[in-house]
Amino acid sequence: MSWRLKLGAWSFSGRWGAVEGSRHALPPKPPARLSHLRPSLRTNALLMALAMLVLPQLIVVGWSLMERDIGGKLQWETKTSADEAAEAIANTAETDSADMEARLDEIAARRGTRIRVVRDDGATRFDLDADRGTDLVHQIGTLFFGPDGAPTLREFDETLGPVTKRPEVVKVTGWATTLAPPPPPLLEESSHAYPFAIARKPDESSAAPVSTAFRSGPPPPNEPTVVTGCRVSPAGKLLVCHAARAVTLDGRPHVVYAQESSRRAVRALYDLRYHLARLSIVMLPFALVFSWWMGRRMVRPIEWLRERVLEKAKSANPRADIDLSGGDEVRDLAEAFNDLLGALDQRRRANEAFVADLVHEFKNPVAAIRACAESLASGGADEKRAARLAKILSDSSGRLDALVSQFLELARAEAGMPNEARADVDLGALANGVATAASDSFEDVTFVVEADPDTIVVGVAPRLDSLVRNLVDNAASFAGKGGSVRIVVRREPAAAAGSEIVALEISDTGPGIAAEDLPRVFDRFFTTRALARPDIDRPGPKRHGSGLGLALVKAVAEAHGGEVSALGTRAPGEGATFRVTLPART
Repeated sequence: MSWRLKLGAWSFSGRWGAVEGSRHALPPKPPARLSHLRPSLRTNALLMALAMLVLPQLIVVGWSLMERDIGGKLQWETKTSADEAAEAIANTAETDSADMEARLDEIAARRGTRIRVVRDDGATRFDLDADRGTDLVHQIGTLFFGPDGAPTLREFDETLGPVTKRPEVVKVTGWATTLAPPPPPLLEESSHAYPFAIARKPDESSAAPVSTAFRSGPPPPNEPTVVTGCRVSPAGKLLVCHAARAVTLDGRPHVVYAQESSRRAVRALYDLRYHLARLSIVMLPFALVFSWWMGRRMVRPIEWLRERVLEKAKSANPRADIDLSGGDEVRDLAEAFNDLLGALDQRRRANEAFVADLVHEFKNPVAAIRACAESLASGGADEKRAARLAKILSDSSGRLDALVSQFLELARAEAGMPNEARADVDLGALANGVATAASDSFEDVTFVVEADPDTIVVGVAPRLDSLVRNLVDNAASFAGKGGSVRIVVRREPAAAAGSEIVALEISDTGPGIAAEDLPRVFDRFFTTRALARPDIDRPGPKRHGSGLGLALVKAVAEAHGGEVSALGTRAPGEGATFRVTLPART
């Protein structure tokens, strides 16, 4: 009678009592034409080097885009501050100087600007400075590029001369100017009520000082209401935008002068783009050579390791002996492959032992069936002998059927039972039913069941029934004549906070489990039932352990997200205790 068993890449075949093994060929490699579609380490090294060359340019472009609208934003803030300040002056009693100053201070703090109210003779009525001078973007720039050495708003403003003589104030008020050094030219100027203006670079001659007759009173109707603009410090490290608006206070002409600054290097970083481009071109050959060398250095050990692994894959009996020379990550990878090969070798040996045990378990009933068949074929069997042979055939075929059924059930459980429907199962009620059925088979054993009311788990009912039945039958077999089996089902808090488990404990009054056997009780085909209770003498067929029952219990418990453990003792009257924990239904 021949047989064949396939386990992964290995297949075993032969006749009962003899085992032969062979290994399947590895699946073919994917077509080589697809390999170039995947980026290699060499390609990644090249791309990384190119990215490091391009990155500074991208930073400059991105930073310039962020700086592009800063002037318009500052002009809008200063114009809004000037408008709100003029409105506050118009709506506040001229005699209440403290209230007016408080309102102007609130506007300056909210807008982050410096607001001054200056009389036509140059006297400053109010000066409220809430200019921040910096922001998050500037702080990030300082972190990466270092301090810029930009002056403060007050330091830069002192270089511009008196407020009443500045072009934007003269334009909005019509006040006269005297001979004085001109302030830095305007970058942008708006002579209307809208916050943004078309940029212009003034002619150098326009910066010459002028002298006109002094004029008091409000500007004529054709003169602008608000004039805005921006200036940059000589080193280009401070951008200052302003807004001037004419007002009347205490019957005299005044001007509201609002300023806001930004300590961003609006041109310095952008001007580096040509130098960075030239530097990138010069560094390109060096980057290509470096990326080629680095890619080769990274790939060579991996290619060597790949060749060694392929050699192991083609070997009939691969061993975990890949060379671990080197001290980098490739050594760790080689060590991981050795661990994998060792684990596969252990699994192969376990599979071979499993097949040998399976053949051994099948051998006895198959031999009995064969002997009966030969005896019947020889003829001359009387009725008594025929009945005995029929009983042997029935027992042997039943044992074969039980072995095959348990083996298939174990295989499904170890696979996780992926295609079996799960539902709510009351483990306490299930234990009661199994104990009642077992009491008919084990009439000389006492069964005691203690179950909490709510012991519901989610699982495959037939598999959980098999789990409980195997544990109860195992305990009853060892309990012996006049012994007892105690079944306890409780709902307990789990180790993880907020979750609960259902614990099933089955204990007997048998001889217990020896300490040296505890690590093996859940192994396939391991059993001590034949030697544990030689004094057991029950009527009916003898019970033989197949060694698959507890292995099946462990597989079913783990397939349901649970655990199983065994406690053996040699104390008189105390047998073994098995504990199964399963996640409780939430």
